[in-house]
This record gives sequence, structure tokens and C-alpha cells, in this order.
Amino acid sequence: MAESAPIFAVHGWALNAAVFEPLGEDLAGRPLLAVDLPGHGMRRNELLGSDPAPLVARLLEQAPGRSIWLGWSLGGMLALGAALQAPERIEALVIVCAAASFICRPHWPRGMPREQLRRMAADLALAPREVVSNFLALQVLASPGARTALRGLHEALKKRGEASAQALGDGLRLLEIMDYSTVLGQLEVPVLVITGDRDRLVTPESAQALGDGLPHGRCVHFRQAAHVPFLTHRALFETTIAAELERWRV
Repeated sequence: MAESAPIFAVHGWALNAAVFEPLGEDLAGRPLLAVDLPGHGMRRNELLGSDPAPLVARLLEQAPGRSIWLGWSLGGMLALGAALQAPERIEALVIVCAAASFICRPHWPRGMPREQLRRMAADLALAPREVVSNFLALQVLASPGARTALRGLHEALKKRGEASAQALGDGLRLLEIMDYSTVLGQLEVPVLVITGDRDRLVTPESAQALGDGLPHGRCVHFRQAAHVPFLTHRALFETTIAAELERWRV
């Protein structure tokens, strides 16, 4: 009997791999391997860059030969890019609180206004720690256990280190330029999209549109969840993924 494919986890903007530690060393009975993005955590001295293609290629070098990718927020968009770039390497995707495009576009009206993201980038240049702190608070706003989840986000930064200023700026640029909305039909791998109905960063409508646009996609909404459902709704998060893996038979 073939071994089950491991889960390869990619975090979101400003965080690092420690954010996934509450899930343990395995998820849904699979080994869980979480990595720091360049410029984040223990890779703070590396350049993230603002071109998604070489960044995805670097992640593919780190990932197991054949795996299930779990991408959260920015990491979710990078996981989509990996599935498009090297579909033979990916059994399935679990996309958490991410969309095909982070910002609004004429053909994707559900995202964050471009001007809002650019204001965030301008503020970042003046007060990076304040911007990151506000961003972390926004991720848990209006969700049960918000205080505990926020503490977990801050502890992740302390454990593996804050992202560099360069990486933070590059990450916002990536969020502005990445757009997979016109190529979703090319994704042949099964995809589970998990979203929170109280997410202030990636709206449930945007996540639903991602699921609807995929040939083998399905979107699940967590009630009373914001941007970090794997922290605030951990048991439901794990059982949802386990059930989907069973359904996919991967």
C-alpha cells in the first residue's frame, strides 16, 4: 500500500511556519511540513522578491516530491501558482482564506480595493511594526477566541522571528500583482477552499468565487470564523480536511 502524501504548508504575509504549530506534526493523519517563506522567520536574511514564478519554483524545491499543499492567505495564492506551474507534483490543494486575486480587478470585483493595499504599503514604510500589529488584529476580529488566536500569531513571530522590511514590502507587491482568476479552469487537481464568514481581508464571496471557478473545487464556509480558522476553529478545520482527503482518495 502506497504511503499517504504529506501536507506541505505555506503561511501568509508577515508570519512564518510557527503559525501552524498548534496543528501538531501531522494533520488528518498526514505528516505536516511547514516552511518559512524567504524573508520570514528563520529565513529573514533571504530575499522574497516580487515575482511569483521564481518564488513558487523555490517552494517546489523545498516541497516533497508529491504532496498536498496547504496554503493560507498569501501562501494560498502561491499554492495555486505551484499547482499551475507543476501539477504533477501536487496531489491536491487546501486553500485557506485566499482567492484567485487579492485585489479588485475589472474581471474580479470581489477583492480589496487596490488603493487600500497601496495605503497599507505606504504606512508600512513609515511604521512597519504598527502596520503588522494592526494586520494581525484584523485577522481575528469578530471571531470566537480572538484574544487567544492573536496571542498565537504574536508568539509565532517571537518564536521564529519577524519578517524583514524588504520581505513585507515585497509581499504586498505580490498580493497586488498575482492574479489567477483567468486561468482557474486549467487547474485539474482537487481543491478545498476554506473561508471564514467574518474574514475582513479575503471576503467569503471572493473565496466562494475561487471555489466556483475551479473544475474540481469546493468552498466550505466556517461560521463565526475570520482569517485564521485553523487557530480559532482547529477541530473543525482538521475534521473538514480529513473528510475531504477521504473523499478525494489521495
